[in-house]
Amino acid sequence: MKKFLALLLALCMVFALAACGEAETEETTPAGEETAPAGETDEELTWGLTPFEETQHIRMGLFTGSVHSYMAYFAEQLGVLDALNIDAEFMWFTGGPAMLEAGNDWDICTLGLGGIATGLSTYDYVFIENTDYEDNMAIFVRPDSEIAKDPENPEVWKGAECVYALGTTAQFVLSAYLNTLGLSLADVESINADNANALTVFSGGTGDVLCCWNAIAFSAEDAGYVRVTDAGTLGVAPICGSFVHPDFLEENHTLVSTMVAVCRLATEWTYENPDEAASIYYDHCMEEGFLCTEDVAKRTVEWYAGPTVDEFIERFTTEGEYNEEAGRNLLLVEEDILQGYNFFLNEGNYTVEQRAAWLKDGKVDNSVALEVKELLGR
Repeated sequence: MKKFLALLLALCMVFALAACGEAETEETTPAGEETAPAGETDEELTWGLTPFEETQHIRMGLFTGSVHSYMAYFAEQLGVLDALNIDAEFMWFTGGPAMLEAGNDWDICTLGLGGIATGLSTYDYVFIENTDYEDNMAIFVRPDSEIAKDPENPEVWKGAECVYALGTTAQFVLSAYLNTLGLSLADVESINADNANALTVFSGGTGDVLCCWNAIAFSAEDAGYVRVTDAGTLGVAPICGSFVHPDFLEENHTLVSTMVAVCRLATEWTYENPDEAASIYYDHCMEEGFLCTEDVAKRTVEWYAGPTVDEFIERFTTEGEYNEEAGRNLLLVEEDILQGYNFFLNEGNYTVEQRAAWLKDGKVDNSVALEVKELLGR
């Protein structure tokens, strides 16, 4: 009996010690509080930036499926924004026009060249960041078509039905290729379909030519369609970038600059960790119901050509040629924008007066780039 009581007492002490240990563990990690990924401290997760003393809130409009829009999302998934005490709310869109019209729902938005041109010309937004130069803006045809047999023959292009998102970089790149053949958009028939749906429309039998980008372009390739050319091959890779509301920028300049710094640093992280970035990108595409596979996600990330921190600062702080409309030397990033903007102007989308207005009004703002340079000691 004494032996039994001694054994029972010993067991009770073991359970008591285990309970104490569990309680201590719970105290060191309060319920609901996220911890840094294994092997990384909060200091490492700040990426050299100073965390805010109070939580900062920011709303971001992002483009589903376009990797250049995912830099802030990557940072959030990695715990960087938590470490910096930034609470970011992401709103996802599948088209630039809808994103621009929903301006009341975001503080910063990231979109392509077509959206940049519209934002500068018709909205009171300020352009603060270049996020990509889209090499993988591609043109596809059916493998059994006359165009596939002789894609450099201008005669087989005349009257071709081209499926793409009108007013976007797809239109810009299609026009650039037609120009190499001595043709223009007037020689083909344009069928409007946003990037997320263009491949579905084309696969359903509509059109002779498909213009699309990023994951959709690789999905088109995997479906057996023939890549005729792309923006990278043509040497006309169009710029993508970010707008901010001027009032929000004025009231939250350091927050905006910190988010831009995070996005440029996330670009460098993406180049160093393409597999992990592709995994996060693929998982999000699946959540949003965006057409993608793990292999397509990997290839899409590998083609991403966003600027690093130093490249971003250079484009926004280095002067190019003198411009009479602006009455000054343009920033290099303004020259990047004009490459595509002038195309849309020639198509009748905008006027010379509209171009002169945004150049004179300084709607391409380099104050964020200058603060990013200071924050990161560049």
